[in-house]
Amino acid sequence: MQQSFLRILPVAVAMALAACGGNTTASKAALADSLEIDSLSAVVMGIHDEGMAQTMAIRRLKTRVEEVKDSLAAKKADTAAYATAGRLLDSANAAMDAWMHGYDMELKDKTAAEKKAYLEAEKKKISDVHDLMASSIKGAKTLLKEE
Repeated sequence: MQQSFLRILPVAVAMALAACGGNTTASKAALADSLEIDSLSAVVMGIHDEGMAQTMAIRRLKTRVEEVKDSLAAKKADTAAYATAGRLLDSANAAMDAWMHGYDMELKDKTAAEKKAYLEAEKKKISDVHDLMASSIKGAKTLLKEE
């Protein structure tokens, strides 16, 4: 869905700017800023949505890692790798929760430049969260031989 949106966006921008033929340069700039802000917001939320789709996998893997760790502990076997995988899964889940609680969807009392800067920073943050989620899932699946 995100890719479709990004393909349509330039066409929408061109149409919007063409429709503003009689408007001032300032209003055209404001429209362009608004479209850029909306586009950035959609990208950020798209990355968030992809990460949220992984939360069920994280929960399932966390349960499975704990089960194997407990089974190994009962046999007095080494559980360090499973403990580490569990902590990474917890960390990824906590990172998503922290990002969601800190994200300002309304962007009130910010200029267009401040909104763009904020969304660019949030794009980086949520991308890092997404990457952490993906790597913790991959690591747990590898450990559990679920690839």
